[in-house]
Amino acid sequence: MTYLKHASNILKIIIIVILALSVADNMRSIKRLNTSLNQTKENLYQTNQVISEMQKDLYEQTYVQSK
Repeated sequence: MTYLKHASNILKIIIIVILALSVADNMRSIKRLNTSLNQTKENLYQTNQVISEMQKDLYEQTYVQSK
């Protein structure tokens, strides 16, 4: 009977350690995804700025040619 109690406690400790490692790995993955998301937002903003400038230049060229 004592053997089963110890085996049960050891199993619980092993499960807790595995879950703790899993949580730590998930936190690292979330940090990487957050960094990637921020980089994607910055790239999108920069792309939007470039497109805006291109549209402005195109509009100015078209407006100047029409006069």
